[in-house]
Amino acid sequence: MKQLVVYVFGLLLVLMGCTTADDRARMRVGLDSINVRNRTDQPFTIQDVEPYVQFFDNHGTPNDRLLAHYLLGRAYYEHGEAPMALECYHDAIDCADTTAKDCDYAQLSRVYGQMAKIFCDQGLFRQQLYLTKFASDYAWKAHDTLSALLNYEQLSVVYRNLHVADSAIIIVKDVAKMYHQYGYPSDAAIALGSIIHLLIKTGDYINAKRYIVQYETESGLFNKKGDILKGREYYYKVKGLYFLFNNKLDSAEYYFRKELRDGKDFNNQNAGAKGLAELYQKLHCPDSVAKYSQYAYAMSDSIYAQKKTQTIERMQAMYDYTRHQKIAIQEKENAANEKAKRQFSIGMLLLVVAVASYIIYKMYAEKKRKQAQYIRNLEELEQTQTEVLQLRAHAEEYEELIAKKEELLEEQNAKLQEQRKESLQDHAASDKHIKASDIYQILQKKQFGQKLTVQELRDCRKLVLEALPEFNNLLLSKQYKISVRDFDVCMLFRLGFRSKEISNMLDITQGRVSQICSKLLRDVFKKDYGGMSELIEILHDLY
Repeated sequence: MKQLVVYVFGLLLVLMGCTTADDRARMRVGLDSINVRNRTDQPFTIQDVEPYVQFFDNHGTPNDRLLAHYLLGRAYYEHGEAPMALECYHDAIDCADTTAKDCDYAQLSRVYGQMAKIFCDQGLFRQQLYLTKFASDYAWKAHDTLSALLNYEQLSVVYRNLHVADSAIIIVKDVAKMYHQYGYPSDAAIALGSIIHLLIKTGDYINAKRYIVQYETESGLFNKKGDILKGREYYYKVKGLYFLFNNKLDSAEYYFRKELRDGKDFNNQNAGAKGLAELYQKLHCPDSVAKYSQYAYAMSDSIYAQKKTQTIERMQAMYDYTRHQKIAIQEKENAANEKAKRQFSIGMLLLVVAVASYIIYKMYAEKKRKQAQYIRNLEELEQTQTEVLQLRAHAEEYEELIAKKEELLEEQNAKLQEQRKESLQDHAASDKHIKASDIYQILQKKQFGQKLTVQELRDCRKLVLEALPEFNNLLLSKQYKISVRDFDVCMLFRLGFRSKEISNMLDITQGRVSQICSKLLRDVFKKDYGGMSELIEILHDLY
């Protein structure tokens, strides 16, 4: 009884483990599908992600929990709730196990990158600087070279926002070399393009010109006419400044006006107008200076109004944060109640599973006993059948013994009938069982000329006994008295082999195979005409 109890609880643990593994695999597929939607900019909601956070907090690995909390943060961010997103990102970082060999450093890098973006949106550049360094470091640990370099390059943007031009220039030059080193020349050109205006302001016109050429020829951002991609028109202001400070005033005017013409938003209009105002100031044209200064001022007002709206939205998000904290507290209380209910349910489930396990064990043991008895009966029947087939070659000498053996054969065959019905219910199941058997696979390999051994022939007869009882009973009937060779020929035809293959397997001539076919058609199936193909067709209808 002690052994039984141990077995039941062992089985219980296995069943529980399998269930958890199945659930975890299913939930991981769902989480991965949301991750794909996130990476391909497809929409998903907070409610889509929350079930995965709750599940993996209880059943997941550190990497599972890291991804789930990160995606919840992304959902909050896309719904304009930056403070809640930030809290989720902090939770994601707490979930990561950086001491583990399989730590998902690439995902951790993305978490820090998204946190840095939130602080950038809030104008908190010092915090952005700190987080961007972490994003780059973890990308290097993940061997994600491009992501590491992109985050490293982002540091230059932070330094520009902090008005530390020297550091921004140094980082860009360094990262451009690394882009070339790792095979990203277009990224190198784009990075260098970002500091051209800083070089112009510091009077480094030589490098400014060199980077202008590199930016326009290697970045992939310009079409054949030399126009930059839409949304990047501010570059025309930068190039116009380069010509302005080098006293190429016609070229400067061309690019300032190009920015006004191609860049329709407030920022581009403001930049183009300021450039023209500087140009006309240099040309001593006060009317034109006044005109474009006034236009630039109007655009500045529009930009200020736009930024003010964004600031109000950020403040609204901070206000919403308090509301979300209250919601979070309520959700924790609800979660505690749910946990208590879940523990009670698990206790009841354990009891039910323990009882069910005992019942299943008893049923399994009984089934194993019956299966073992079935195999013993099958082997005894095959042995008796083989003896009968061999004795029939000496019918006169062993007539009494043959009769006894045939009676024993009938008794053993009757004993197996019910078990046969249970194991093979239909013809399709019989054919499937035959093709899945070990001996059938061996025959498939031997059909091109190898002779079958005595044991292999016995295994074939055992297969026919089990899978084709109608076929077996007909050919073994006392009425026909067929020999072991006749039976083996029929058996191999029924298993799908051709005349040439059968002659090789049984080591007899094809002529002998043909004679056996004619004899069986005449004696067993009462046909005075026909040949091998007719016999095969008849045999294939027998199960």
